[in-house]
Amino acid sequence: MSNNQKSITLTPSWKAFFWQYFFGVILIPALVGMYLIWKTRKTHKSISYTITDRKITVVDGHISQNIDLSDIRQAVAGEKHFGVGSIIIKTSGREVELIGLRNPEAISQSIEKAVEAELKRLAAEKEAKPREPEYEPGSMDQLEYLTGLWQQGLMTDEDFKAEKKKLQ
Repeated sequence: MSNNQKSITLTPSWKAFFWQYFFGVILIPALVGMYLIWKTRKTHKSISYTITDRKITVVDGHISQNIDLSDIRQAVAGEKHFGVGSIIIKTSGREVELIGLRNPEAISQSIEKAVEAELKRLAAEKEAKPREPEYEPGSMDQLEYLTGLWQQGLMTDEDFKAEKKKLQ
């Protein structure tokens, strides 16, 4: 990632795992609760979402997915429970759910704006044409050679102007 690229890393709120934590606490006397809390905490801490100018990287445990912003067709905020919600990102080939985010509506709108900006950037990049040189390749060297001959008096003014026109 280049230094001038903006990025933000989001992690799910613990509220997205409320019921797992709740049942873990309830089941502590049966010792199953400790395992449930440990497993939920491990799952919770292994999820992260990194959003940059060009892509979204979803890390879920040992699995990492990259979604190019230009591939995103829609980012929809889902229902909110306990003040957090999810965002469903739809591409042409798949759907990815970002769970447990605070203020999912604002985040999905920001993703939509980033997608628009990336599509505009790609369109502008596609339209940009390489600059055409004013002279044919090697003609500048020939012009310098002719100028040297003219300055040394080995070529007349008329011959120099005629040869210069041929190069342009």
